[in-house]
Amino acid sequence: MKKLVVLIVASFLIPLAIANYENENIISSEDDFISNILSMINEEMVSNYIQTLQDFGPRVTGEQACWEAGNYIYNEFKNYGYETRFLNWSIGTYEERNVEAVIPGEKNESIIVCAHFDSVPGSPGADDNGSGTSAVLSIAKALSEYKNATHFVYTVRFVTFSGEELGLYGSSSYAFDAYERSMNIVAVLNADMIGYTRNEKGKENAIIFDRDNSNWITNIAENVSEEYNLGLAVNRYSAGANSDHWPFLEYGYDAVFFHEYEFNDHYHSSGDTIENMDIEYDVRMTKLIAGTLLKIAQAEVTDDEPPEISIERPLNYLYIADKEVMPLQNTVIIGKITMKINAVDNSSGISKVEIYIDNELKEVLKNKPYSWIWDEKAFLKHEIKAVAYDNSANSAEKDISVIIFNL
Repeated sequence: MKKLVVLIVASFLIPLAIANYENENIISSEDDFISNILSMINEEMVSNYIQTLQDFGPRVTGEQACWEAGNYIYNEFKNYGYETRFLNWSIGTYEERNVEAVIPGEKNESIIVCAHFDSVPGSPGADDNGSGTSAVLSIAKALSEYKNATHFVYTVRFVTFSGEELGLYGSSSYAFDAYERSMNIVAVLNADMIGYTRNEKGKENAIIFDRDNSNWITNIAENVSEEYNLGLAVNRYSAGANSDHWPFLEYGYDAVFFHEYEFNDHYHSSGDTIENMDIEYDVRMTKLIAGTLLKIAQAEVTDDEPPEISIERPLNYLYIADKEVMPLQNTVIIGKITMKINAVDNSSGISKVEIYIDNELKEVLKNKPYSWIWDEKAFLKHEIKAVAYDNSANSAEKDISVIIFNL
């Protein structure tokens, strides 16, 4: 009799339990995915990575400590289950390796989150740049818990560079190779020195270095800080050649550089140790980068506005043999002409620019500078049209009429 009662009760409770379990899973799946990822990045995780990198000693490119640090990063990526590889580079007398791990996405377009793991002689390199490398590893580890159950629109590439302190050697090699292979890179998020504060003002601020073509990434970072209560006011600075974002910008890719607000007093010295860092601040900076990455990778960027586009060349001038001769009321071209297009999108970035002659597609440009040499037989009046597309499939176009004599 007792068995019968148990079976009857079970027949009611088991379906209810299954329904509750399924409902919990549905709720969980509808929870903010980004919040879940950010919650996994904590002080213990970040500090463990930084301490391990510091313990290698100065990670000077070409020396054993740098080589061993590269092996460590490679093994961490592999342990997370990622497709991982060394990317060898050689510049002058230096031969070293970058390390790359990949999460494949729906599109053959990539978002790169990166940092350099080398340091200068005599410096343990905790903040410069154990902090940035730790950010890459922390984000990769947090995402590894979801990588088999998560759909990414874009491919995510975690990349750590050697040779930064020599003159951006590792990143220059990577960016050049990407450009040569026509690799489509949507965004580059570079982390370098993100773990030092001196006072409360430093704790409440962050710097992002960007350019006109990449300030849409900074816009997303600002929204991430506010939406996820990171307590970081984003300060924008014009990007220069001071870290691994620069080679990507030089090859026309959209790239930004995340940096601490107060510059580290122990920069490039024996005092650059974890004891002189603010790990709580480092964690929030890492979350800022992670949130920005995920907003883009998940294609959650809300962008209903078309990009801005203008034809910068040719204008109302007489051009002879591709040289600007004199202003006119119309555009007159004798010989070939180099066209220059300016396209900007502040929400999701420019995907491509198409150039048409008389509505015939002539060229597709995916990286800045958007320029193309028109050197075909052409006579009298023709229409030039440029169309810009952003990463949310919005478009805008400009057209001009020209008179050309190119026989």
